[in-house]
Amino acid sequence: MARITAALAVIALFAVFPSMKATQYIVGDDQGWSSDVDYYSWIAGKTFHVGDSLVFSYTPGDHNVLVAANSDVYDKCATTPNLGVWTSGNDVFTLPTTGTYYFLCEFHCDFSEQRIKVEVNS
Repeated sequence: MARITAALAVIALFAVFPSMKATQYIVGDDQGWSSDVDYYSWIAGKTFHVGDSLVFSYTPGDHNVLVAANSDVYDKCATTPNLGVWTSGNDVFTLPTTGTYYFLCEFHCDFSEQRIKVEVNS
């Protein structure tokens, strides 16, 4: 009976999470998180899922990563309210739930569009 229960639990797990392989995306690829990247082109065609992660690589002090609380903050390149600001130069953000996430560099959002909007699927 215990084996049947365990087998059913594994089957149920795969039914709910058919692909448990998360993808790690280097934001901006070889150029990293930089004001020289066209992030609209970079994100085009990518599909993000819960558990995937975004790696923001940049020179600390030159850039940062701010997670905007909503689309208004993102659209205005504002800094508040936010869900956090990272400054290490090698920041990893794992996408925890479905929904939309807004990332921007508070130093370069206004004049070089250094920002991305990520739609996360299940």
